[in-house]
Amino acid sequence: MNNLTGSMKDVAFATSPREFDLPYSTTLEEIMQKLNARRAAFQMPFQIKGGVPGQRISFEKEPNVDVGLWLYLKDGTHIRIQPVITEAKMSVGGMRVDKNSALRKGLKGATVGLATERGAYIDTVTETVKKILNGEEVEDYVAPEVPVETKDWMTTFLLCFFLGGLGVHRYYVGKIGTGILYTLTAGLFGIGYLVDFIKILCGKFTDKDGNLIRREKK
Repeated sequence: MNNLTGSMKDVAFATSPREFDLPYSTTLEEIMQKLNARRAAFQMPFQIKGGVPGQRISFEKEPNVDVGLWLYLKDGTHIRIQPVITEAKMSVGGMRVDKNSALRKGLKGATVGLATERGAYIDTVTETVKKILNGEEVEDYVAPEVPVETKDWMTTFLLCFFLGGLGVHRYYVGKIGTGILYTLTAGLFGIGYLVDFIKILCGKFTDKDGNLIRREKK
């Protein structure tokens, strides 16, 4: 129970606002000018915006973690960076199947894991902003190499065996469109489900990126 409580606190903190004070007074326009001079240090573009949320510097949404950031200035010295999470959720038959769902990421990955990724992104941007505004050197942003993530063969096999007629195994590997088709047609009237099952057994079934899902050899 304590571990669960601790994990939920970590999830809540990961996406909470980040705040810090500057040792000098400034304006939002001056902050924008300084950040713009080191635009290459940031992953996502940004601009000054107004409207109902108030005058702020708005960073566009980072697509992998679905987090945008709003930078507010208060009393000339206090910086508040507010995360804005906008997920594109998709459900079929009451079951969530989008890229951040428990089906695609696993229960831990869709909760603690996702929150940790979001928190790391927010911390990185906050630290970069803080260094630039304090006159410190920062490096240009370099996109990390993304390792090829292969879905688990046994999970794919079991989902197809028990829920193949609903296309759940296809949701799991990221094939959302054909997954919906399977759901509506009972696995393409059983034919598609059977073909998929044979492909999985033979190690010929692929995920949405074309990566083969094969059983690990011991």
